[in-house]
Amino acid sequence: MKSIFKLAAAAVALLVGLSVAPAFAANAYVNQTSSVYKKATSSSVVIKTIGKGSLVTVLDCQGNYCLLQLPGPDGWIKQSRLSGLKGGKPSSNVPFSFGLSIGGNGKPSISIGIGNNDEPPVIVEEDKVCFYKGVNFTGSSFCVEPGDSDDGLTGSWDDNISSIKVYGEAEVTVCSDEDLDGICANIHSSKKSLPGALDDEISSYEVN
Repeated sequence: MKSIFKLAAAAVALLVGLSVAPAFAANAYVNQTSSVYKKATSSSVVIKTIGKGSLVTVLDCQGNYCLLQLPGPDGWIKQSRLSGLKGGKPSSNVPFSFGLSIGGNGKPSISIGIGNNDEPPVIVEEDKVCFYKGVNFTGSSFCVEPGDSDDGLTGSWDDNISSIKVYGEAEVTVCSDEDLDGICANIHSSKKSLPGALDDEISSYEVN
């Protein structure tokens, strides 16, 4: 009887975020080169970068982030960067699902799955950031992906960006000086026009 209560307590602790050993795991693959964070937030320390196509083991998911089992310390990655497997091969990008139930014998049952055969695949918007020379996303443009950065824009793009479009869960830091210095701003959503301190003043950026 004591062992049953211990199992139930471990399951409840898992749900509320206490430190217990992982009770489940699932394989997935990384659909684009991504940063792996120490905590489940993009403002946390980046502990490594993992390449597109890498096969990984998912231990847990919280909000928009999933915990990966890695050599050395485990780390968190955005859930949208993970896709499922079918027959051991990458399949379309589908959501992870978790479940917890207490059976008639009093023992907890925890499951992890990827997708549902009864539901159509979920189309996830590609994470990227696009810069435009004109306001309202007009004029010449170029797009970059998470992990891309430029410490010093050159040519006609230096001090010549007036609007920024953000796709998916991408985020971008833009600064008025080179080397991400000067006046900086973290942009999480599309901006049809930039504030005066950054309008036609951006000289460096970093995308997460």
